[in-house]
Amino acid sequence: MSCEEVQERLTEALLAHAAPAPEDGTHAQGCGSCGAHARTLREVAEYLAGVHVPALRAPALEACETRALRVLRAQRAARAPAPLRGLGPDFLRAALLALLALPVAVGHAWLVAWAGSALLGSWLPGPVLGWLAVLYFAPVALALGVLYGAIPLAVVAGKRRPLEES
Repeated sequence: MSCEEVQERLTEALLAHAAPAPEDGTHAQGCGSCGAHARTLREVAEYLAGVHVPALRAPALEACETRALRVLRAQRAARAPAPLRGLGPDFLRAALLALLALPVAVGHAWLVAWAGSALLGSWLPGPVLGWLAVLYFAPVALALGVLYGAIPLAVVAGKRRPLEES
């Protein structure tokens, strides 16, 4: 067992308010650097035992929680992959759900165009029916693109706002 491991276990025992393992104490008695580390830890423990820490007031506790939440968010954002940073799994779920509805909407638009062509085919020439189909499909495609692009962003923004307010 190395001195570094013994010193780490001594420190963990102090932080856990537990007695060190007997083999760590024995090693610390025979080793100069580990003995010095153990004496320093005992001095720190005695000092901390005499320090009176007042209870935090509600505003101070709230400020600490806010700062801690901000730090946790910054750490999480730093660990996120670059292309998806800030979007998260909520965005991906919403985007997949929006993509599932897209074939239904396209099928509905095709059905409307086909029914309109069948009904108006005998009264209107082919080029006019073609232009009507283009004039129908272009706004539908643009509207669906904007709608399906906005749904995931709205879901993420809606879920992010309550987190930032807390």
